[in-house]
Amino acid sequence: MQRKVLLAALVALAVLGGCAQRDPNLLVRGLGEFSRAPGDYTLTVKTYELDAEGRSRLVRADDASLRRFAARFLADKGYTLKASGPARYAVEAHLLCADTRKAKLGLLAEELRLPAQAVGAGYSEEIHYWLPDQETGLGQPGMDALERHDSVTRRRSSGTFDRNREPNLGGAPMGAQEPAFCQGRVLVTLTPAASGPGPQRQVFVGRGATGDCPAEPDCPFKTCGAALERTLADEIETRF
Repeated sequence: MQRKVLLAALVALAVLGGCAQRDPNLLVRGLGEFSRAPGDYTLTVKTYELDAEGRSRLVRADDASLRRFAARFLADKGYTLKASGPARYAVEAHLLCADTRKAKLGLLAEELRLPAQAVGAGYSEEIHYWLPDQETGLGQPGMDALERHDSVTRRRSSGTFDRNREPNLGGAPMGAQEPAFCQGRVLVTLTPAASGPGPQRQVFVGRGATGDCPAEPDCPFKTCGAALERTLADEIETRF
């Protein structure tokens, strides 16, 4: 009972802290809400792994191969890639391969964030994270986060790409061992160019996860490379 009271207090503090830190000039929406006509755009694709302390670290600041891969799918949707700005849209993709159970996941063991220095000037705590999946809350209400460190979305691949985004609430009992695994995470952002006076910035955000990738020590990016490509393509095809 005391543990549940403590968890409730931590959630309340996190919610209050999150509200206090919100940027009043930033409007964050789901990528599925984007309904504007295609246009020209700039594109960056960055890849990440976890370091020895479980924090995300940048592997490539602009992966040229994945950039060409994403551009092909965006071209099919009517978008025109520009080598540099200004452009109508700025598109970013941030791809992670990791054993998310080994990540340093924050106060409630639910938050896996991008390193601010890797994102640069446009970094925002309201945008730049892979976990939790749900963009409007801290996680699943009623979940005992202290006992479910592995509260991430895990989807089993079965020969066809699975679009199921429901979280796995099973987890493992405290102290139990699960087989090692690697998993891919995708964050896609689309920022329209400013239109009109004022400081307001609007950003559309989409998040995806692969099924379990082959288990390798430290989960090098190549382990999830093919699965991350499929997930990135799915984000573009279904949300743009």
